[in-house]
Amino acid sequence: MSDEISTAHNIRLDPMQRYSLAEAADLLRVSRGTIYSRMRAGELVVIKDGARRFVPGAEIARKSAVPSRSR
Repeated sequence: MSDEISTAHNIRLDPMQRYSLAEAADLLRVSRGTIYSRMRAGELVVIKDGARRFVPGAEIARKSAVPSRSR
């Protein structure tokens, strides 16, 4: 069984992979500006590698999860 998750655009999201900010924005279906706003607010975990920043696939999966409704 694979750990990959299918997104709405049928893109395979690997929770163990890291994604560029532009890729994360596409996967989360938000603008890059929204990604930067969420980073500044501490709402989005990012990994810094040199001058570049990446979003872990697990973080994208967590942010894109539909919250369940409790009864």
